[in-house]
Formats: sequence, structure tokens, C-alpha cells
Amino acid sequence: MARQTDEAARAAAHRALTRQLRLARQGRTLLHPFIGRSRSFEVWRHYPRADAIAASGRWQFYYHAHDRGDGDSARHEQEHGHIHLFARSPSGRLTHLVGLSLDARGVPLCWFTTNQWVTGEHWQDAARLQALLPRLDLRLAGPLAGAALWLTDLVHFYRPALQQLLQQRDEALQRHCWRLRQSREQAWADRRVAVWSSLNVRWPQDALAGEAAGA
Repeated sequence: MARQTDEAARAAAHRALTRQLRLARQGRTLLHPFIGRSRSFEVWRHYPRADAIAASGRWQFYYHAHDRGDGDSARHEQEHGHIHLFARSPSGRLTHLVGLSLDARGVPLCWFTTNQWVTGEHWQDAARLQALLPRLDLRLAGPLAGAALWLTDLVHFYRPALQQLLQQRDEALQRHCWRLRQSREQAWADRRVAVWSSLNVRWPQDALAGEAAGA
């Protein structure tokens, strides 16, 4: 897996680890900012219900989970749920940037990209999304403020891998279109494909390895 080893990436990993450890000392996980105040957890419901929108208005995200009986084999076997992260236009049009699977302890399992029908996004090619990654800034107020900064740091730490993941998404789409003689519009609506590309991660080991490389 490609991984940044420069000072900025190590700093991002350190911040993310620190936030996660701070919650752990309180007996909490990264799931708590999303669902900790809910009386019961509901599959498919967005957490928060109206989604979280960054103060800049340029980014949007939420956490949710699928029903285990829905036959979705694309998800990680240890997944509790996942975060969907979007770029947001001034008019509120959403483009799915990347998804992040979490286990029941809130530990990241894998990054993934989705097909267009999954979120109904405004599709943009990998090159445009790759250019957005360094600009990600999820600062916001309220109970999700810390989790938003944690997610920002994760994206910055894994940025080279995510750039490859987005390229793999477009390549998988192209192969699908060629193999099935479909247009891109037909492939985007093909419900046999929910995930175009995915990348398993080893967190927090990846972060610790990055810190060791800079020691």
C-alpha cells in the first residue's frame, strides 16, 4: 500500500491517533460521536440524521450501516458501518469522494469507492477528485467536530493510496463497460456493482509505521 512518509503525513497520523486514544481513555470509540446519543441504532439511517456539513460548505459526510441480510458482499466482513464522504458544490450537489468502513470499535478497516447509483452522486472523474484530496477540511462545530478532524487527518495520511484507489475506480468502470458493452450511464445504474475499488488498511499499525519512519 502506498503511504506518505513526509512530515505532514506523520503529523496527520499522530493527530488522528491522539484523538482516538483520548476517546479510548474515556471508554468511548469513534462511533460515539456519530451514534452515542441515539437510544437505538437503526440500519440505513444517516448519523447525523441531516448529515454533517463542513463550515466551508464544501464537504459533507455521514455514518450508516447496512442490513446484514441485504446480500452486499462488497463490504468488509468485520464492518459495523461506514462513513460516506462527499465533495459539495455551492448548490449542494454531491460527489462521492470515498467511503471508510469501521468495525464495532470504530477502527478503520478499508477505504472504498462506490458506483453512482449507490448515493445518486454527481459523478466526477478520478483526476478531478484526486485534486480535491489535499484540500479536504472538515472543520465544523458541535459533537462531531473531533470526529471530523480525525477523518480529515486520515484522508491526508492515506492520500497517495486514495489517489490510486480513485484511479482504480475509473479503470474498473472502463473494464466493465468494455466487457459488457455498456455505456458509462448504464454501468453507473448497474446494481450488480456497488463498489468499484477497495483498499484494506491496518490502523493504527500504518500510523505507527509512519511515525517510526520519521524517527
